[in-house]
Amino acid sequence: MIRNQSIYIGPTYKGLIQHQVFYNGIPESVYRLLQEVGPVQRLLIPVHLLPTIRKKMRMAGTQEYNAYQTMQAGKAQINDEGVNHVMSSSYYDTPVPNKQYNSAGDVINPADSYDPDGIQKVRVTGAAAQTVTLQDAATAAGNGTPFSPEDSNYTLTFEITGTSASRTVLFELAGPSGQYIPVTAFSVTDPTKYGPQSTGGSNTAPESWQVEVPAGYLFRARIGAVAGGNVTVKGKAVT
Repeated sequence: MIRNQSIYIGPTYKGLIQHQVFYNGIPESVYRLLQEVGPVQRLLIPVHLLPTIRKKMRMAGTQEYNAYQTMQAGKAQINDEGVNHVMSSSYYDTPVPNKQYNSAGDVINPADSYDPDGIQKVRVTGAAAQTVTLQDAATAAGNGTPFSPEDSNYTLTFEITGTSASRTVLFELAGPSGQYIPVTAFSVTDPTKYGPQSTGGSNTAPESWQVEVPAGYLFRARIGAVAGGNVTVKGKAVT
């Protein structure tokens, strides 16, 4: 649902920037693009669906693949899919301070109603992005510090930097057994790049990756090899 947190993963188009993230709705200008340009609908997605949609973007013939190729080639046209039936603009409204959503998805005024205990019926919950450090200026191979969400599934976006001349960083996930296995992460900047590890890289060209980490699991960015400097892996995790 775009109402919560969404990300645009297509090429930059008419003020809509690639990898732009929206919280609690989208601007009216973006809503108009959704009405007018079919491929934009395929490429503006809920953050939690990012790994799934990225896979589809790499599969020739899928709607997501075709949408990205159309946008990348600069061939997107107004109403090129006859898209004029998307949900009403109120669904996409960016909330103002006196607007909140109830569990049915309706925009309501927080002062409309209160429980017998004096607490308003709509109780806003949520947490800011959590800072995660997986490796901190490491100069030798090692496991680093794992990330372990306990209360909810998280999307972890992390960056690999450092002064090393060469490095190998392995992406691994451990379940209840505690045994780590390779897990696929997805490049944030290149939709064709994904895998269970990263090699090479430099501090002048940091790499950004994204991975889904289920509640109760452990994720780590293990350094398999490093030479000529250090490696740092830090990121942000959101529910």
